[in-house]
Parts: sequence; C-alpha cells; structure tokens
Amino acid sequence: MPPHAYARRVAILATLTLILGTAAVYPAPAATGASADLSVAAPGASVSRPILGESFRLSGSLGPGVSRMVRLERYHDGDWQPVQKQIAARTGHYSFTVSQSSWRMRWRVLAPGVEREGRNWAERVSAPRTLFGQPQAVTTSMARSVRAGSAVRLTLFAAPARPGRVLTLQRDSGNGWKNVANLTTGPTGHATYVFKTREVAKTRFRAVARAHHGAPAFVGSSAAVYAIGNRPVGVMAWRGDSLNYPENTLDAFRSAVRQRADFIEMDFQPTADGEWVLLHDGDFRRTTDVEHRFPERRKASPREFTLAEVQSLDAGSWMGPQFRGVRVPTIEETFDAIESAERLHGHRVRLVVELKGESAAEMRALYRKVVSLRPDWVSRKGHGDKAIFMSFEASHFDFPGFERTGMETVAVKDEPDPADLHDGEFTQVHLHTRLLDAALVDRYRNQGAEVGTWPAVGTASVLRAAVAGVDYVTTDDVAGARRALLH
Repeated sequence: MPPHAYARRVAILATLTLILGTAAVYPAPAATGASADLSVAAPGASVSRPILGESFRLSGSLGPGVSRMVRLERYHDGDWQPVQKQIAARTGHYSFTVSQSSWRMRWRVLAPGVEREGRNWAERVSAPRTLFGQPQAVTTSMARSVRAGSAVRLTLFAAPARPGRVLTLQRDSGNGWKNVANLTTGPTGHATYVFKTREVAKTRFRAVARAHHGAPAFVGSSAAVYAIGNRPVGVMAWRGDSLNYPENTLDAFRSAVRQRADFIEMDFQPTADGEWVLLHDGDFRRTTDVEHRFPERRKASPREFTLAEVQSLDAGSWMGPQFRGVRVPTIEETFDAIESAERLHGHRVRLVVELKGESAAEMRALYRKVVSLRPDWVSRKGHGDKAIFMSFEASHFDFPGFERTGMETVAVKDEPDPADLHDGEFTQVHLHTRLLDAALVDRYRNQGAEVGTWPAVGTASVLRAAVAGVDYVTTDDVAGARRALLH
C-alpha cells in the first residue's frame, strides 16, 4: 500500500473514532419535532402503597443531556395535567414530593424539548407509574386471658408499615378510654408494651396511629384481656361436646370426657312406651330426619313415638355427612358410654340430668330411672353426687317424697327476677348469659348455691363469665373453654 493511501486510511479511522466517542458521551438529539422518547423508566416511589394524604417521593432520571426544566404530570379526566416542575441537571435526575389524594393515581415525568448550546434537545417523557392507595389498619393483640396480678405483653401493629410512626396505646377498664403510653413503630410497623394486671377484670386496649407525613390519625379496633382469679371455674359440656359432634349423642359425650369436662349437661324425654331418650327440643325436626321418616308426625313430641321409631331416625346428618347414621341414644346407652370413656381416659365427670318434661310426675319417673340404673350416683345425704337434676320449672321438683330422694337440684334462670330467693333449696343456679353480672352471682352464692351460666359460646363469653365470678360455664366447646380458663 502506497504511503499516502495508508496515511489517508489512518486519518479516516481517527475521525470515525472521534465522532463515535463524542456520540457516546452526548447522544445526538433528535430533530426538532421528533416523537417523544418513551423508553425512559417510570418514576420510582418511596412507598409502594401510599396512604391517602401521605407525602412521599417520586424520583428517577430522564437520562443525561442538558440542564432543563422537567415537569411532573398526573393523568386526570382523560388527559395529562401538570402538577409540579423543577430544573433537572445534565444527569436528568429528578425528585418530586407528592401526596396520594385518591385510591388510584397515574404519574409521569416530562422534559419538554429545548434549543440550547446550539443544539435542539428533544422532548423526553417517562413511562407512567400507577400507584394505588392503601387503607390504614391498626391492631392490638395479646393473650385473651391471664391470671390476675400477672403481666401481659401487648403487640401493636400499624399497616402499612411506616418506621417511626407514633402509636398511642389506650385502655378502658370500664370508665372510658385513657392514654397509657406513646410507642414508636419499628421497620415492620410493630411496637410492644407490657401491662401489669392487678385484679379480676376485663380490660380493653386499642392503639391510635398518630398523623404521619400527611397521613391522618387512625383509631384501631379494640381487643380485650381478661384477668381471671385463681379459683377454678368448671366447664360443663352443653349437650356434650356439641361444637364438634351432634348434640346429645354418644360421640358428643365421649368427646366431652376426653376433653376433661367437669360436667356433662344432657336432656331427657320419655317415649310412648315408657323409655327415656335424649332430645332437647319439643320435637325431632331440628336434629333428625323425622320429616322424611314420619312426615305426618314431624311436629310430634317424642311421647308420641315408640323407642323403635325413635331409634330409626338419623340424628347426625343434620350436622354433616360424616355423622350419617348416628342414632338418638337411650339413657342406658348414655350412661354405659360415659362410664367406658371415663375408664379409658382416667377422668371422672358429673352429669346434669335435665328433664325436658311436662310434670312433676315425669321428674319423679326420671329420678327413679337414674337410680335404678346407677344406685350410687345419687346420695341421700351430702353433696357432690354423680348425677344432679335440672329443670326450668321449679314445680317439677314438687312431687311426693321429694325430700327423701336426696336429689341435688339445679335451678335455671333466663328471665330477670330480682325478688326470687332460693334459700339454699338448689345446689346450683344457672343464669343465662344475658342476665350475668357479678352482683347477681354473689347474691345466689350467698344463698348457698353454686352459680353457672349458659350458653357460654365463644372465648369472650367464657371469660366474661369467669370475670363475673361463676363456678361453672356451660359451653359447646370444652377444649376451647379449658384453654381460655387456663386449665
């Protein structure tokens, strides 16, 4: 190659290198009027789900170029509308402080085209960023029950998490909400507090999230802790373990023994041929398939059915297909099943035998049936019998020779009756939960009766009864009640 040709080629390569290098540092602007560059990333948000009213940052870069004005725009009513503007440096970086004013907001950043430094710099625009607002939630959680005098640890949580947000803990001991402490949330939105209980009582707590970076204050839902005494509260299985098994069935009674109930409450009624079966209602419609088996007698009392007819009914399918074929048990089957379960689980349970009857004569017949089957379950002297007898009607105990039976009896109160006095006549008085208060419990206990309540369905109901001072709770969930009562 001639020397002059070689030199010309070297000069051409040097010129190309210079041109390409300059283009890498300063990309050539598009011609005036060219379409906007939509390849720029959408602005990033300092929070992923802003609270309505909360201030946060939208930041990013439109790419290097020339120092010029950039504009933040919000999409509204079908068009992009300017919200804020600022001067961005040659790097193209920007940062806007905004707040979320609606549940859905769409943002973009735009740099209009300019002529500067002898060149035309094209308009640049970011991809849009859509942000959805997030509702606030504030919770307070703790153990549901503790022994009076012990400490309980409370965990407060504000969502969405905002580190450094102040939560005011409040408590209500029955005389209104009072501030307890101001706590600061950590990175996960949590804060903790330890509260020392002093006496048997229910105490409610709640957290109030203070206003934070424009987000308004928010009052959280309340939760309660029950400080219960050291005196044991017994658990009475309502028609057996009726939360988990069809009521008044053998499996419900076996489960109640397995769950270590103190009492099992059960309902007996006579049949047309003088047998005794378990049934709570006045007819079989709710808990059997009587409407299919005996449609013409679907509303009839068990006193209009023979034992064979009763035992042809399906007493389990109403609760679930897994209980299909469960039968209405007799009194003999019931007692045998309970004794077998007691031996198997090493736990003795007492029985509350309730008459769903019509007369004192039926109560006497039921008493005689129990004694004929288990003579040692009823004592003529003292208390603590295996079987005690209950009825809504006090007159059902008014039969000849009652005073010689030794029956321990249970009164049931489901209506307010401030003049009612029992003077030690009943071993137990069972109050409906809607009547329950500590003064009434003390009143009957001062008359010599133990006090129970029904239906204590759910943990809160069980613990309200315990705080009121009852001796027993009648519940469908034996295991749950025992956990709540700390035994």
